[in-house]
Amino acid sequence: DKNEPKEPGDKVKVDDPNKLTEDEKSEVVKAVKDANKDENGKSTLPEGSKVTVGDNGDVTVTYPDGSKDTIPGDKVVEGKSDVKSDAKSDADKNEPKEPGDKVKVDDPNKLTDSEKEELSNNLEKLNPGTVVTIADDGTATLTYPDGSTNTIPGSQLVTAKGNGNTTNSNVKVKPTNTNNKINKDNNSLGKNTANAKAGELPQTGETNDSQKLSVIGMALMGILGLFGLGKKRKKD
Repeated sequence: DKNEPKEPGDKVKVDDPNKLTEDEKSEVVKAVKDANKDENGKSTLPEGSKVTVGDNGDVTVTYPDGSKDTIPGDKVVEGKSDVKSDAKSDADKNEPKEPGDKVKVDDPNKLTDSEKEELSNNLEKLNPGTVVTIADDGTATLTYPDGSTNTIPGSQLVTAKGNGNTTNSNVKVKPTNTNNKINKDNNSLGKNTANAKAGELPQTGETNDSQKLSVIGMALMGILGLFGLGKKRKKD
């Protein structure tokens, strides 16, 4: 009741706060004794007091009269992993950078070794100091010097060949083919011309009917001429 033991200013770092080793317990005892000394280095605890540490870091101070004080373990020790989690890792400090253009691959679900290497090299240039590993689906894991990691999904890094975002004017633009129209006109014109010429005589432009009448007329004239010649001969 007369004494109140002081806690160490800094907690002792241990591997497992629930299972201290003997060396860690000794370190805790020293830290508690140092915290309970005056400016001359003399203990402020009654002479003959004993300090013991439990597996969970609880500190028990036993006085000469048998009475005890206890300091909870969480006031004296802390896990090393807890310390690391409190501080920002390299992964927390850095935002992974991605290439401006996706890498074109044959199969986004099964990258080849050369495609993985190309992607890895690109990412390591953009993220200096990291070691980049690429999964089969293109997912990239960036490992920093402190062992922390960042991950970039493969869908943000690779795309199948032929699925680019660039516009292919040769495919999308459908030009008007004026030659087709001209050919059609020429074909119809050719047919009309041929049809017109089929009904005309060479050079004269006369129709088939006129030609037939002319032939008949000439034939009749020839026959009449023969009759006239015959009569003349008979008369002679």
